[in-house]
Amino acid sequence: MITNTLFSRNRIIAMVSFIAIIAVSLMKSAMELEDAEQAYFSQWLRWGYDDQPPLYTWLQYGVNAILGVQILSFSIVRAIIFAFILVCLFRFSLSYLKSESKSNLVVFSLALVPVFIDFTFRRLSHTSLLCLLIIITYILIQKLIQKKSLINYLLLGIVIGLGVLSKYNYVFVLGGLGVTILIDKEVRQVLLNPRILMVIFPALLIAAPHFNWLLGNQNYLQELQSSVDLKTSMEGKNSIPVLSPIIAMVKNIIIIIAPLFVLIFLLKWRKKIDLKFAQQDWLFKMMIAQIIIIFLFFVMMGVNKTEERWFLPLLLPFLPLLMKVIDFKNVKKIERITFILFLVVVGIQTIRTPVEKIFNIPSDVHFGFQPISEILNSKYPKDIWVLPNVTYAGNIRLLNTGREIYAMDDFSLPEFKLQGKTTVEVELGKEQLKNQNPQDSILAFGRRKQAIYFLKCSE
Repeated sequence: MITNTLFSRNRIIAMVSFIAIIAVSLMKSAMELEDAEQAYFSQWLRWGYDDQPPLYTWLQYGVNAILGVQILSFSIVRAIIFAFILVCLFRFSLSYLKSESKSNLVVFSLALVPVFIDFTFRRLSHTSLLCLLIIITYILIQKLIQKKSLINYLLLGIVIGLGVLSKYNYVFVLGGLGVTILIDKEVRQVLLNPRILMVIFPALLIAAPHFNWLLGNQNYLQELQSSVDLKTSMEGKNSIPVLSPIIAMVKNIIIIIAPLFVLIFLLKWRKKIDLKFAQQDWLFKMMIAQIIIIFLFFVMMGVNKTEERWFLPLLLPFLPLLMKVIDFKNVKKIERITFILFLVVVGIQTIRTPVEKIFNIPSDVHFGFQPISEILNSKYPKDIWVLPNVTYAGNIRLLNTGREIYAMDDFSLPEFKLQGKTTVEVELGKEQLKNQNPQDSILAFGRRKQAIYFLKCSE
């Protein structure tokens, strides 16, 4: 029997996580990279921001318009997305597994995925939104397998359009679906149906304007390519064709799933579970197709440096498949234990920030940007402020919500914005000054004790 009460365990987890994320953000003296990035970029409505599509920043812009530019505005967007990831993953698991207990276990097992419970809980933006939209995509594929209704096709088209605007990695899902058509009858019947036009049209309507702008902006495309190359290549290290990309991919996948598989091994060793062969259904074949697509991309692009969080959105939808191969001797007991484990992990994440501060554990979030803001306001109130990067610029904007703030590393900034204007550039480190004479300085700022210099100039 499926419980649908307000206080079902998965909903408690979602509500507790929502509150905890907001609480954690309010304990910080400064914003971390992703929140600071959004504080900066959400000053404007653009077709693209840095090396990411615009959807998350558009959402943040809307929330800021309602709540104002404050820490709550940035944490509430992340908290809503995190909570909906939990709820939607449960709904997808329930549709696929037909078991409430196993569906709860899928959600609770996220406590054993370090990159999810740390990065997604505390800092991720675009990747979190991508996780949510990919899970919703899988929900709709499952629904279309069961019922090929026009509304389900229309919803899938909308989600695909939004998915592409959330993060470019979403195209891996589309590539996986393309391969799955070749090997699975159910997915083929869904995607080769004449009603697929109800998917294509809204997806193109939503995503086409961004890509039209993107392809028409050669300078932006070059900067985007440079940013991707920087993130995926290892300078000064030799890479072995084919082998290096495989090693990079496998290493990060292992890091993501290792704690979960250790627990499964222990449960099997204690004879608490039995394992059975996975049925080769559409989700199993989609997993194989997804691995093939990622592998081909890594090899063709020569990727030899990756981050675990890049794989997270592509792996989350397959947790129900893992749960399907496990037979629990006492599923209710395991469900209770993992429920408590998730709450404990969320509790640890919540108290982590104040504990770090009490025990003087180094963390950038404990060092506010007030000293820089005070100098800018007292000595350069009428000048244009240009900060060294989006982390600095976002934190300064949080302290000066009535001003436009600019960042030196914002390659999506229209050139005309600073032309003919008197600016104050805040720069890091003596090596960047060359022969210039700074007007002011802070010689030991933040956790890294960085030298900060204020240079007045005309653009």
